[in-house]
Amino acid sequence: MKRSLLMLGSIVLLSILLVACGDDDEVENPPQDTTGEENQQTEDNNTETNEETDTGTTDNTDTGTTSDGTANTETNYNFIKFDLEADYPDTNDALDVDFENEPNENMEASYRDQSQGIDLNGDEAMEELDNIFASFDFDETTANEEVLDAVIEGFNIPEEATNIELEIDFNNGTEKEYRR
Repeated sequence: MKRSLLMLGSIVLLSILLVACGDDDEVENPPQDTTGEENQQTEDNNTETNEETDTGTTDNTDTGTTSDGTANTETNYNFIKFDLEADYPDTNDALDVDFENEPNENMEASYRDQSQGIDLNGDEAMEELDNIFASFDFDETTANEEVLDAVIEGFNIPEEATNIELEIDFNNGTEKEYRR
């Protein structure tokens, strides 16, 4: 009887711990899309400010969420999913980058680089990744070597890296894998 209670208590405790951990890769404050739409948005806001609603007040509130309650996660990247892994001579999976921004889902990001002491999740990871991703100007038509060169430069992957695996899902639905 005691053993059954101990087992049941362990299961309940483990369940509580798993639920409490949650998904720490979720990005709460995604980077804002700062492409050419910025000027249009400013013009739109100015127009809204000058136009009164039926109640005589102006409503140009942006809640930052979509109609289904998920975060507004539009970015100026050419991809919605980015998965990078690199092995270094003495360390497997020394670099591991995961970014996911599927439509109608919350953005997720994680960035771990053991050689630089980086281990970030969620907003902290996205803040670092945004700077790197913004420098990428490739798309699904770019030659594989050019994409790999841009990623290697962006993440400062050393020349002695033994294995680089990259999977990208582009905005138009194209999925590509890159290896070196």
